[in-house]
Amino acid sequence: MKKSLLFLMCFCFMPTLTGCMDRVEMKDLAIIMAAGIDRLEDGQIRISVQIFIPRAITSGETGEDLSQGPIFVREGIGDNLANAVSMLQTNVPRRLFWGQCKIYIFGNELAKGGIRKEIDYLTRHPGPRGKSFLYVSEGKARGILTLVPPLERFSGTALRKLTEDEYGTKTTLKDVDMGLMGESESVSIPYIKKLESKESARKSHETIPVIDGTAIFKKDRMVGTLNIKETRGLLWLKDKVKRSTISIKADDADGEITLTPTLGKVKFIPEITEGHWIMNLNINIEGDIVQNETHLNLMNEVVLMKVKKKYEVALKERVTGTVEKLQQEYAADVVNFARRFHQKYPKEWRKVEDRWDEKFQEVKFKINVNATIRRPGYIGPPAALPKDEVIE
Repeated sequence: MKKSLLFLMCFCFMPTLTGCMDRVEMKDLAIIMAAGIDRLEDGQIRISVQIFIPRAITSGETGEDLSQGPIFVREGIGDNLANAVSMLQTNVPRRLFWGQCKIYIFGNELAKGGIRKEIDYLTRHPGPRGKSFLYVSEGKARGILTLVPPLERFSGTALRKLTEDEYGTKTTLKDVDMGLMGESESVSIPYIKKLESKESARKSHETIPVIDGTAIFKKDRMVGTLNIKETRGLLWLKDKVKRSTISIKADDADGEITLTPTLGKVKFIPEITEGHWIMNLNINIEGDIVQNETHLNLMNEVVLMKVKKKYEVALKERVTGTVEKLQQEYAADVVNFARRFHQKYPKEWRKVEDRWDEKFQEVKFKINVNATIRRPGYIGPPAALPKDEVIE
């Protein structure tokens, strides 16, 4: 009886089991590694993609030409991104697979005209991942995809590794989607360009893309850029500084002293007093001295205290310059002052949310920096300097 009941249950549930009839084999997929999106002169959208060549893995055994690289670039053009991707598929004999695409680059002209429609497609399509990195290129995005880096297998990998090492701002598809829907409606995206190679033996395309600053978006349009120094200030405001250096000149001493941060933290404290909107920024930094070009003995507590104060001033100036540019030139709140005021003062926020761009320019900010030098180095006096020349 039990066997009959078990057989009947199995027979009833068999129709509900799924199979693999609609599966797609790896050999039938075109794996996309990076994508570039450009607006052409006639207003059409072009998407260019790096497609991985599987046979390149075993090219050493098959005798194929390794100089051809492991990828090739294909493109599609249409009235919008959806149509461009559809045309791209007609140019590739395999089904496009977006699951491995971690790099999306917007061309300069497209970024200036607005990226909302393209972001809408990328977030709705099931293929692109929310953690994919976004960039804006100095010129056409397609030019970045055709670069052949000397160390990495293709330019997309080189760009991803630069981003993961924190040499610039890190912005994902999810970050942009959430940022454009947030209170400030402003976002920042890494700005990249082709590194000009000075090696005469290499061709102009045998180089890598590098992060050259930050593109600032107000609404969905790029309104300007920050240079590398200003980007470092932005990284401090976003609590994302991991690899950086700050150099200062000590009083009455030739040369510079350079510190690299080992730990940094910024705290935002919004305040509304007598109608004045104020953002207090408390920055704590810990770091190590990595180079001393002066004759100063950094083991001397008095000298070290003076150096500490200099670092506090230098970091304050760097962050101040970044905030002032965001306020005065771009009126773009990419550091999310809006969200913090909204959270602490919801009633006051509702009165200004429709004109936050104007109010953001009026917000005063106060910066307090506390620096701690954890290690001045294994040696106190400058290296390779006679004792009689060391300044205590």
